[in-house]
Amino acid sequence: MKLSFSEFSIDCETAELLVNGAKIAIDERNIMLIQLLAKSYPEYCLKQDCLDKIWVGTVVSDMSLSKLVSDTRKIFAKAGYSGPLIQTVHGRGYRLGHELGQQLSQLQNSDNVEAGHSSEIAGKASSSAPFVERRKKTVAISWWEIFAKVLIALLLVLAIIFQFWQGGVNSGSSTTQTKSLSYSEPAGALGRVLWVDDHPENNLVEKAYLESKNIVVYSTVTSEEALMLLSMYNYQAVISDMWRHGDSLAGLKLLQTIRAAGHDTDFYLYTYVESPDVSEAIFKSGGQAVVIDSAALYELILAHF
Repeated sequence: MKLSFSEFSIDCETAELLVNGAKIAIDERNIMLIQLLAKSYPEYCLKQDCLDKIWVGTVVSDMSLSKLVSDTRKIFAKAGYSGPLIQTVHGRGYRLGHELGQQLSQLQNSDNVEAGHSSEIAGKASSSAPFVERRKKTVAISWWEIFAKVLIALLLVLAIIFQFWQGGVNSGSSTTQTKSLSYSEPAGALGRVLWVDDHPENNLVEKAYLESKNIVVYSTVTSEEALMLLSMYNYQAVISDMWRHGDSLAGLKLLQTIRAAGHDTDFYLYTYVESPDVSEAIFKSGGQAVVIDSAALYELILAHF
């Protein structure tokens, strides 16, 4: 059996992933995950269903599934596939990337309808429309939400003015703080990353690397500013430290607040030491990964672009 898409295909019998003519060995569980998501599309597959069908007769935690999803994304990214692969439905499960799902629908329609009935194919291809409509309904903006966003924007402008004024009074001491937020974007930017760390000087090398790939990095030193920016801009990912301003759980609390506010932006904790307890807490709160080295961070972030 083969799963074929425009940019890659999976041979389930030989356990091989084919991308741009290159064959790469892939584990059976990675294949099973993609098969489950393809079968469930346009609906998502519940976490428990994935656990039951991939680890038959074995008791494992959600962390095993989260790691499998992360590993699968890494395998495809290394193979050269840069498109959206697996969508996280936070707190519920996972869905096949929408572009891939549309390809599946088109392939299924072409198998069941004669080539001359193009109008009928087009009608059936719109079967994925309910998914799109549901997304539109969930993001409908009320007048109150518009007013709230305008108010937040005004408060942010006032905060910036205050920071510059404070920088004039205390030149040198607040230089880092007044430059902590970036608002200009170069032409041809691929997207945005929000980086939250009260010591941004520790991440200058990583920031420069991402910017060299035409990824705009918005740096902020507080969770409050991060939440404000998330309400104003779309980001492909959020990177955060754990310990901030004396709070040893600041990163985890930020993640929980982000999810409670309804933001589904992928979240990565960038820290010095990874522990099972920290990883479990991040996964349970809707985060994607705990990262301890720059190479792994680059790999995860670049997969979004």
